[in-house]
Amino acid sequence: MDPFIIRTEEIKDGNVIVEEGTWAYYVYTLQSGKAKVWKTINNKQVQIGTLKKGDIFGEMSFFGMTKRTATVTADGDVKVGMISKDAFIEALDKLPKDVRVKLDKMTHDLFYLNDVYSRLTNCLHEILNIKQRMIDPKIFEKEIEKMPDLLRTVVNLMSQRFNAAVEGSMKLVTQMDEVSKSINSLSLQ
Repeated sequence: MDPFIIRTEEIKDGNVIVEEGTWAYYVYTLQSGKAKVWKTINNKQVQIGTLKKGDIFGEMSFFGMTKRTATVTADGDVKVGMISKDAFIEALDKLPKDVRVKLDKMTHDLFYLNDVYSRLTNCLHEILNIKQRMIDPKIFEKEIEKMPDLLRTVVNLMSQRFNAAVEGSMKLVTQMDEVSKSINSLSLQ
């Protein structure tokens, strides 16, 4: 057993392990099972990631962020190891000052990137929802025929703009996926 882990807990499927916006007292390591990571964006819970056995989470709150930045829930039954804030901070304090400064900067950058990633993930969900609700233009054509010329022109322009926005959004999603892959490849493993 890791000398930093002071206790373990078993968490049932769907239960919250850490909750966004609450005070942090532990860092967790996922010893078995999987978990989902959620962030509140525009008053909605958006899934922004998943965790697997061996992943460590909850540490962001100890790097200058005083409260939890995301919610983590069990995806099936899980077992977590718990590392106390005091033990974690004590280990950090033993690092050379220049390393702590770099770690602090990296943490702030990661916090910012996570926020951007969360917002982009939410936008992607919104785009996909809109795409699913799209009206079939062939069905709509019959209704457009009955409209006066001015309104028909406006509706056609709106339809073209809508399709261009969806197409442009999907291109951005592809670009976001490529950027995510390059960021993921930089992860410290």
